[in-house]
Amino acid sequence: MSVASRALVAEAIPAPPPMRVLPFNSPLRAIPGIDRVSRSRIYPRGAVVFHEGNIARGVYVLSSGRAKVSISSADGKKLIIRVAKSGDVLGLYAGLTGRPLEATAEMVEGGRVDFISRTDLLNLMGRQQAFSSDLVEMFSRQFSEFVDNTRMLLLSESALEKLARLIVRWGRDFGERTTEGVRVQILLTQEEIAQIIGASRETVTRLFSALKRDKIIRVKRDALWIRDSDALASLAQLAP
Repeated sequence: MSVASRALVAEAIPAPPPMRVLPFNSPLRAIPGIDRVSRSRIYPRGAVVFHEGNIARGVYVLSSGRAKVSISSADGKKLIIRVAKSGDVLGLYAGLTGRPLEATAEMVEGGRVDFISRTDLLNLMGRQQAFSSDLVEMFSRQFSEFVDNTRMLLLSESALEKLARLIVRWGRDFGERTTEGVRVQILLTQEEIAQIIGASRETVTRLFSALKRDKIIRVKRDALWIRDSDALASLAQLAP
């Protein structure tokens, strides 16, 4: 862990007790007693929640903010596999099995993260057998997202198609309808977007310019508007 990463992790401060309630859209919220064993911390933008390769001691619930989840190759290259949003469970498989974490989670928007230890979670689950179906649903949802990302990287024919698919997904997951189109706050740099679609930063810059020129999107500061959803879906090879 770098000095900068340790400093950011160290900056995470405990949240006040009244905030220790998991978000309503978190599947773990259904487990009776889960709020009593969760431990909340506030993480600023750029803070690392956990590192790939570390032994997991529990699971993390992103209660507010957003986090990028990335994996690294042996030569140091990064691939961002998802951007987690409020209610998402991070480190689920490793947290339940006690195995090393498969990825690194870093906040791209400051927020609260709730940690539930493996021992506490398994104890609560042992008392609530009905929760097993919810757990299967969580695994299925995360696997489906992994398949979508893999399809985007391996089956898309061009960087433009990959970027269009990514923007469509952002609009679906994070978008807000406005009179100018679907508005999405951009929390990633162009370098990070390049890490998602497996392209160079220069390619991402060129593609954004082309999409703006063709009036498919509008970008201003840290926000993006999808102005022509049908044209974007066509570029993404998706049904409008």
